[in-house]
Amino acid sequence: MGKLKNRIKELPGMFSAAAWCMSLSWGASKAYTIIRLLCEAVAPFLAIAASFLGKYAIDLLTGARGGALPGLLPSEPDKALLVLLALLLAAALVSAGLQKASQYAQAMHGDMISGRISLMMMDKSLSVDLECFDNPEYYDKLQSANQDSMAMAHILWNVLSCVRSAVSFVSSFIILSGANMAYGLVLLAAAVPASAAAARYTKLLYMLSLDQINEHRNMYYCQSVASSRDYAQDMRLFGAGGRLKERYGRIWGNLFTKRRGMARRRSVLTGLLECLPEIAVALIGADIAFKALRGAATVGDYSLYAGLTLQLSSAISGLSISVMQIYDNKLKIENVRKLDKFESRVADNGTTRLDRVDAIEFDEVSFAYPDAKSPALDGASFTLCKNEKVALVGLNGSGKTTLIKLLLRMYDPDSGAIRINGTDIKEYSLSELRANFSVYFQEMHNYSFTLMENLAIADETLETDEEAANAALLAASCGDILQKSPKGLGTSLTKRFSHDGIELSGGQHQKLALARALFRRHTALILDEPSSNLDPKAEHEIFESLKCLSDGKMTIFTSHRLSNVSLADRILVLEHGRIVEDGTQEELLRDKHLYAELFRYQQEKYSQGTIGTDN
Repeated sequence: MGKLKNRIKELPGMFSAAAWCMSLSWGASKAYTIIRLLCEAVAPFLAIAASFLGKYAIDLLTGARGGALPGLLPSEPDKALLVLLALLLAAALVSAGLQKASQYAQAMHGDMISGRISLMMMDKSLSVDLECFDNPEYYDKLQSANQDSMAMAHILWNVLSCVRSAVSFVSSFIILSGANMAYGLVLLAAAVPASAAAARYTKLLYMLSLDQINEHRNMYYCQSVASSRDYAQDMRLFGAGGRLKERYGRIWGNLFTKRRGMARRRSVLTGLLECLPEIAVALIGADIAFKALRGAATVGDYSLYAGLTLQLSSAISGLSISVMQIYDNKLKIENVRKLDKFESRVADNGTTRLDRVDAIEFDEVSFAYPDAKSPALDGASFTLCKNEKVALVGLNGSGKTTLIKLLLRMYDPDSGAIRINGTDIKEYSLSELRANFSVYFQEMHNYSFTLMENLAIADETLETDEEAANAALLAASCGDILQKSPKGLGTSLTKRFSHDGIELSGGQHQKLALARALFRRHTALILDEPSSNLDPKAEHEIFESLKCLSDGKMTIFTSHRLSNVSLADRILVLEHGRIVEDGTQEELLRDKHLYAELFRYQQEKYSQGTIGTDN
């Protein structure tokens, strides 16, 4: 009784999931939705009409008249038979036409819905806060949601199948009940146990798949590493392929064993219970056959009611399967919807206009990453002025990159305030704020697009400006990249999509990413370790270019190579998330604190020849 109550409680959720998917279907294409609904609703009536026409034809052939033939048919047997055969042919042709129309609409509509769903999932991934990508729970939910997203398309098909089965069930049940009410009731009772068992195992299998999602991600990661160019060299150098395959096989084996056991139990139980409707159909058929032998029914009646019994049984089975699949997919859709729980903490509701960056102020700003034991920034305070060039210096983990991410509102501080031109940055819309900055992050990646597209991804308003593109590439010392590009700016990076694509070294990738930052229109420039992978010649050329490009603009950059901070008017030294020094290079060297210590250490390494160029 308790399980029945639980099933009843879940009905609103099923209807909600079905309604949501129907709205998705309607949004993708109103015309295809209507065509598919009509095809599914009309098909059962055609099947029943064909059953009646078949009965009349058999009665006519066996001479069982006695009011069995409708008055609309001609009185002459041969003419009546011709009419019946013509109507049967017409019903078959219309049914075939509807089937083809439904198949075409389903194929086209399916493609449209798949595209819509893919865009929906991309939008979800692009709209969440950056901090979600530091959360393994988010990756688990994203993986399972991507797996389950196509359930939205499946549940639509299940709803349409449910419409067809429901129409077939109601119509055949009414007709059969007119002959004998027990026929329909027996078939219904026989179908209930199998449906209940299927529902139970559907939920159990899905819950098991959710429990295994982290292991699935681990397994797919092994597969992606084995097939990725980024790891191809390591796999061959360290002979790690065997260990990767062993890890994949071990995880797969554990997952498969658990699913196999549950699937076996489901197959045995539901297989036995699904015999009940078949037994009921056989018993009803026997009852009608004996009536025909006794003269209480015609051979045509046997054909009609035996056919309707099979149709009702098929409708009950189809309705049960459709409802169970809607229930199954309802769970998956709920899982997709759970992505919404990762709400954006970085609210985008500012309305103030920002035309240019003239001043930046950090006022006692503190921030800690999720689950971090210590803050990345701890009460940082400083002010940057118009046209000022500032270098952020500190050891790894001192908070330099975090400071930049907070300024761009990739995260919001836990306490304190950040102001631009005297206004809290939360008062600006995210697009307005970020449009004023061009940024190079040390972990930036390039794309398997053309050179021009790699630059234009930073500023679509310049996507056809080849002069600006060449200037940015020249400023970032990318002449060597252009020389090896057979199609110039139209050359693809990597050979993933083009045989004419080019492969870049680590330093060349960094220069191209830097060129993208310089290509973007901006009023403030941020460069996070812009020369970490560059050779001394390229590094010198880039910093010479930056002296010119940064004139009249606020520039913030970080660098481990303290010889490069000569570009800066000021140096902010960070340690454990705090600003511990602030001044010019001469002042900081004279004070002989942390900056002077770092500078002296690098100076000694250079003089000893232990610091070389990066390859």
